[in-house]
Amino acid sequence: MAEFWDIYNEKGKKKNKIIKKGQLLLRGEYHLVVESWIRCGENEFLIQRRSANKKLFPNMWYCSAGGSVLAGEEPRDGIIREVKEELGIDVSSDKIRLKRIVVEDYSIFYIYLIDREINIDDLVLQKEEVSEAKIVSSEEIKKLIKSGEMIYLDYYDKFFKSVEKIPYLI
Repeated sequence: MAEFWDIYNEKGKKKNKIIKKGQLLLRGEYHLVVESWIRCGENEFLIQRRSANKKLFPNMWYCSAGGSVLAGEEPRDGIIREVKEELGIDVSSDKIRLKRIVVEDYSIFYIYLIDREINIDDLVLQKEEVSEAKIVSSEEIKKLIKSGEMIYLDYYDKFFKSVEKIPYLI
């Protein structure tokens, strides 16, 4: 099924335009992307390995879940949908905290923190998107990035420093 995106300006204002995934964005056009970090213990995060058939960053470790916000969808609803699709977890009743908004290239990233206990055996991975998941410490995340096994985005350092100051809620 085709995926459609609302188009926004750099300030995050909807432009009253919808495009099909894969269409080129024009200068000054952006689409919304959501990423979630599920913290499942003090300094422990659920991460996923992207499927080998992904166009961008195949077989790389990534945050807990993420993807594009669909046309007509709000970012919070997008992250709830992505977590459910990719991991089989319903986080709709969890505390979902927006931690950061990052404008980069043709995307506006909404970065969320979700505190939740996770049992790896309960995950239902969407094989087209995710090949594996595991729980790691922020130190292990740094090692995966340094070894080139994990995607690194510029916001990570500030994100993890800010999250260290937030008590784990579970």
